[in-house]
Amino acid sequence: MLIAATAGCLALSFASPQQAAATETSNDQTVCPAPSDDVETADTSTVETASEGETAPVLEEAEENALRVATYDANLTRPSAGELFEELSAPGTEDATEVANVIQTVRPDVLVLTGIDIHGGDELVDAFNTNYLAVGQGDNGGISYPYSYTAQSNAGVESGADLDRDGTIGGPGDALGYGDFPGQSSMIIYSRYPIDTEGVRDFTSLPWSKMPGNNIPEDVTDLERDILPLASVSHWDVPVDVEGQTVHVLASSAADASNREKGSARNQDQIRFWQDYLDEDTDYITDHRGDRGPLADGEQFVIAGSLKADPQGDGPANPDAINSLLESDEITDPQPTRTLASSALGGGALPDGPGDRYHTAPSPTGDSDSYRADYVLVSSDMTVTDSGVLDTGGDVANGFFGMQPTNGANHLVWADTVISD
Repeated sequence: MLIAATAGCLALSFASPQQAAATETSNDQTVCPAPSDDVETADTSTVETASEGETAPVLEEAEENALRVATYDANLTRPSAGELFEELSAPGTEDATEVANVIQTVRPDVLVLTGIDIHGGDELVDAFNTNYLAVGQGDNGGISYPYSYTAQSNAGVESGADLDRDGTIGGPGDALGYGDFPGQSSMIIYSRYPIDTEGVRDFTSLPWSKMPGNNIPEDVTDLERDILPLASVSHWDVPVDVEGQTVHVLASSAADASNREKGSARNQDQIRFWQDYLDEDTDYITDHRGDRGPLADGEQFVIAGSLKADPQGDGPANPDAINSLLESDEITDPQPTRTLASSALGGGALPDGPGDRYHTAPSPTGDSDSYRADYVLVSSDMTVTDSGVLDTGGDVANGFFGMQPTNGANHLVWADTVISD
């Protein structure tokens, strides 16, 4: 059972993975077209401008020996605690149905779902799995995940300080992570493979001030330095057992850099955390059990989540931290480009900007621009066989990939990898 965070408290609790009762539905079927010579795998070279008339590939099934990992910022959030849980307790909620349809189209083995309220804890996780993911949507068969993980985040947890400098204490801007209530717009991991509960490392309560060379703004008070965690939502290392091989799912949802100077600084350091976690010489990192140190050398991992920073400088964030992470020798950036669902055949012209084909999100500033916000990054000892940014169709001339989901979700990002023996 997920334990609610107390106001102003950094001692956060941790939920156990769920083994959902629902099983794969009888109409579970893959709607992706069979592989063909016309479908290209992800381009892992440098970013190039799309040639005139170049078309996006159509989504394929993952190869038999590949693990498909996806992340999706779904914007399944409500203004009050418990509202989303009540809606998910029965089928039929429009935006949740749309999110499930997207997930069923890609059919990932492991899914890092961000931008979802987790007030309701394990019961909410099960409700979305049973009433939406396991129920076929549109032409897609249902997909059920027997394993899942969530834990209390910093979003919406009251800090007891006037962090947003509006003269009053309380409200979303004064929370440890922006939010109206604990667990708003947080994270869930769904998996077809067993999750090693005992091996989970949670860095959600790691103080920001513990990071050497941090970017904490100078106007932050001593009190605020003491109480502010690095994570505005969560940072998790969740080990998944894939047929005897362990893959560490490094999941996070970073701060929105458009939300004041503190958001920009926090975004930089939240992204940098993963690079530090892969550095064997890092010693400041401490998890929820008090265990210190980075990821053990030689472990296979996938970084997945909403980092909200674009390496080309599009979007609101400074690109330095994300570029440093992408340039790390420890990871492979699949550079996933726009991939069409099979239902979107005929609408596949790629955007022609130098980085547009990699974009996953509309700009949070409300203009017509888009940027690369969501990532699946693979450890360098794993082989990437395919990847993509899902587009369900539309005219590219009419905005962000020609289509913006009605619920405001980002585009789902996925990568297929082969695990090393």
